[in-house]
Amino acid sequence: MKAYLLLAVMMAMTVSGTALAQTAPDFRTAYFNRLDQKKSGGFTLQDLQRISAKEFKRIDENRDGGLSLEEYLFGIPSSRQDAIDFFSARFQRSDYNGDGKVDFNEDQAYCFDLVSLADSNKDGIVSKDEFLAAMAQ
Repeated sequence: MKAYLLLAVMMAMTVSGTALAQTAPDFRTAYFNRLDQKKSGGFTLQDLQRISAKEFKRIDENRDGGLSLEEYLFGIPSSRQDAIDFFSARFQRSDYNGDGKVDFNEDQAYCFDLVSLADSNKDGIVSKDEFLAAMAQ
């Protein structure tokens, strides 16, 4: 159960709070589409790490190399409690050392954990079906 929660919250990192607030209620498909940038029907660990690294740099507002919960949640409208809850849970699970910040290495490790969990057939590509099945758990 914890592993599937980990997967669900990891997907939040790949789309900013503002983007999440603008997506349809079923944001799982929107997340997959964001990750499948090549429109090949799936994404790899390298794809996820590249996208996540770009997002990390963008939201690290004070450029200290770590993301605070405040940075994580910046831009999410207060009316989107679902998004706030989602990002807050993702933040807690990706803060592996419990120091109250998510550093770049923790973020990249989280990407690895996510792909390891979601890629059920272990072919190195997370397909839409695999992604949605893992998110539904």
